[in-house]
Amino acid sequence: MTDKVKPPPSRTKRRLFICFALVTALVYVGAALVTDASKTRDALTQLGWLGCILVLGLSALNYVLRFYRWQDFLSRLGRVLPTPLHFLFYISGFAFTVSPAKAGEAFRSIHLREHGVTYSESLAALFAERLLDLVAMCLLASFIAIERVAFRPLIAGVMAIAFVLLAMARHPWLPRQLQSFSERSRHRFLVKPLATLAGLFRSSQRLLQPKSALFGLAIGLVAWGAEGLGFYLICQGLHLSVSVSSAIGIYAIASLAGSAAFFLPAGIGGMEIVMTTLLVGQGSSLLTAIIATLLCRIATLWFAVLIGVAASATVELQVMPGHIRTPS
Repeated sequence: MTDKVKPPPSRTKRRLFICFALVTALVYVGAALVTDASKTRDALTQLGWLGCILVLGLSALNYVLRFYRWQDFLSRLGRVLPTPLHFLFYISGFAFTVSPAKAGEAFRSIHLREHGVTYSESLAALFAERLLDLVAMCLLASFIAIERVAFRPLIAGVMAIAFVLLAMARHPWLPRQLQSFSERSRHRFLVKPLATLAGLFRSSQRLLQPKSALFGLAIGLVAWGAEGLGFYLICQGLHLSVSVSSAIGIYAIASLAGSAAFFLPAGIGGMEIVMTTLLVGQGSSLLTAIIATLLCRIATLWFAVLIGVAASATVELQVMPGHIRTPS
């Protein structure tokens, strides 16, 4: 069963969402930079232009690798778009990362639907991406769990949830039942959501086969490890005594903590508290830990939002040619 074509949100509404995302990002970045202007300036001076470029470059590497995985996922579902156009659609979702559980990134599905990719397929790719990233973050967080026993239950719990979801997504029983409920339902408002959910899990089965899942997990480890390395460079700029493995572990466990508070937009608040606390535990002063955390969030989350806004604006303000094709 394929999705029925629904009219996308009006262009005016989409542009309002983009403007809101831009203002939110600028407010956060501005507030972070003035938290302690002199200390922040000193940190940026220590990093230097090369250091700043390296940190942002590692974040950009994360986005490129994840797009490569995303593109591979959709190609496995028989959907291929021109790479430049597809990359813009993928990055445009980052404009709405600041949403509970980062659900706003599904915004890219609107653009993809206009090029023949069903909502079931794009949401299945998003689900597989999130699930494999969850496992990757747990593995990276194990670096800090070796030192901090208190975090082991969190990592074990999240890993258990991830594997339960993985088992559910790969079992053919679930989509069959959902499709059956959809066909037998007497409530019209349930028919379409259940059918879409069944399609999502059918597509997820194809993406989470062992070979595809291992490929996606490897990409996740390298991509998120790159951002953890960027956090390490920030710590070095602030003269914090943090090893590479500890920095990656702190970044990963803080990300998991932010994800656990799924009702918080992009884990804002939860991730900052955990990251700052762990840095203080590593011997950093509270103020320096706050600056390091805010710089990390600017270089990862808010850099992604700004790039996403630029990509969304590009898509909205000009008509870009490109047609989807299905490989033979």
